[in-house]
Amino acid sequence: MDGWLKALIAVTCIVVIGGVGYFVLVDGSDRRTSGKVARIKLNSTYCQERLAQIRLGRTSADDIPVIKDCFVKGFVRQSDVVDAFKSGIKKRGGQ
Repeated sequence: MDGWLKALIAVTCIVVIGGVGYFVLVDGSDRRTSGKVARIKLNSTYCQERLAQIRLGRTSADDIPVIKDCFVKGFVRQSDVVDAFKSGIKKRGGQ
């Protein structure tokens, strides 16, 4: 009887320790994932703000590389970029 009870306690301890370890790992993974989502959202917002400035005709020297990077990462569509630059040219009095 004592041997059976010791085995039961040992198995219970292993299950509890494994369960706690699992939840610690899952929680850490969720935090990393939420951080990535926040960075993506921030980058997407930044790209949209840059396009808005270009639409208003307010351009800067690094617009092309920044917007190209935004496009490559999927934060803006090609049609949005083209429309923004066309609008910006019109605002500045271009063709």
